[in-house]
Amino acid sequence: MSIKLFRDFMRDHLGYTLVYFISHILVSIYCNSFISTNIQLMYLLSIYAYVFIIFMCFRFIKYVSAHREIQRLSENIEIEEKGFSCEQQAVITLIHRIHHTYQDQIYEVKAQAHNTHKFISQWIHNLKTPLSVIDLILQNYKMNPTGHALAFQHIEEEKDKILSMLNQMLKFFRLEHFTRDYNPEPINLLESLRTLINSKRNQYIYNNVYPVIECEQENVVVVTDSKWNTAMLEQIVSNAIKYSDAGEKTKTVRFHIEQRGNQVVLSIRDEGIGIEKVDLQRVFQPFFTGKNGRTHHQATGIGLYVCSEIARKLGHNLTISSEVNQGTEVQISYLSKLKDSVM
Repeated sequence: MSIKLFRDFMRDHLGYTLVYFISHILVSIYCNSFISTNIQLMYLLSIYAYVFIIFMCFRFIKYVSAHREIQRLSENIEIEEKGFSCEQQAVITLIHRIHHTYQDQIYEVKAQAHNTHKFISQWIHNLKTPLSVIDLILQNYKMNPTGHALAFQHIEEEKDKILSMLNQMLKFFRLEHFTRDYNPEPINLLESLRTLINSKRNQYIYNNVYPVIECEQENVVVVTDSKWNTAMLEQIVSNAIKYSDAGEKTKTVRFHIEQRGNQVVLSIRDEGIGIEKVDLQRVFQPFFTGKNGRTHHQATGIGLYVCSEIARKLGHNLTISSEVNQGTEVQISYLSKLKDSVM
């Protein structure tokens, strides 16, 4: 027990001490008129002082006990139920609540930092692959200078892969500040989808996969953020093309838009390798690649995680179903904006 703790106790109980001495003086003045001898007066006052000392000792014990519990909280030790005053219990409970909130925030920051570090490590590892391919293409070109057209084509393909990974990384980090760049508005989903498909024309042709749009209306308006929605659809479409693995046989990616009550449902279905049923429930987890990640080494396990986070923040419902060797279907439910209400 330190002297500082005793000084703090006396300072906190200064009011009690002042009340005692004032009452002591008043009692002395009053009793002096009725008690004939000083001995009797001193005896009465000593009893009064003795009761006050006992009271202060009891208060000091509780004060020290409360101080120790607060120290235990700083050492991450659970508090014990003791006979604290209501005021002390309220303070200790408040500190305990703040302490747990602080711990939760630290855990969340550490988990986020861990995921970020893991993502960057995986991203750097994947980035080496297209760079190695470009280096190999250049070496082959030096040995055979006549094949420059084919070399340029392969370099452009690898360049697109690098660009795609850079965009994926930017999306991952921008998710942390989603609200700063969020602007919900009514957009034409069909028009937005066509623009996205046209931007990936070369990727479709290179993989021998072709898009098919099924929609009964031309003006399908939904409420979403145009930029974030495009980012989500771009990742889903890229996956559909990448895992279709058409080879010599032409395959399709079907886009079906359907009005269901006050919602618009967009279905994107490919004819690719599909996803194992055991992996299907974990595809939205960060860095999960599953069985397909062993055969497609460029899989990062980030794409669908980013899509699920974007859909959640936009308020859209994102679901996925798949059968091995039959294909995968991703459905996104949007809040529709009826044509009559569009101003």
